[in-house]
Amino acid sequence: MKRETLKKRLGNRYRFEEKLSLEEVKEIQRQNVKGFCECNVSVLTAGCVRISAVLYRSGGSLRLGYDILVRESLDALEWICYDNPNDEVSLEEDRMLAVLDRVVRENGLSYTESSFRRLKGKSRKPV
Repeated sequence: MKRETLKKRLGNRYRFEEKLSLEEVKEIQRQNVKGFCECNVSVLTAGCVRISAVLYRSGGSLRLGYDILVRESLDALEWICYDNPNDEVSLEEDRMLAVLDRVVRENGLSYTESSFRRLKGKSRKPV
């Protein structure tokens, strides 16, 4: 789906955040600080789905990967990790959107509605 179409459809529920530049990521990778765990580098939120470019430790080096997250509704605060596609990572909005859109289409996900059926179970009442 094209960015303009999604922005029009989702309004303020479409957001792209670049937290670190590619140059900053390369410098962090070069320094390879031992205590470094992981951080989001770029995040594209489109309604009920999100793709994050994540810098993470694997073995002895820092690598970039994608996390695909989903949420139950447009207003839900909690995100659930859904997938980690092996696509080549780009920090560019259009390329991240292309990966996200492919995952959405291939897995029957939705930008605006829950893609999962609600399970009935016991619930706790507040004290």
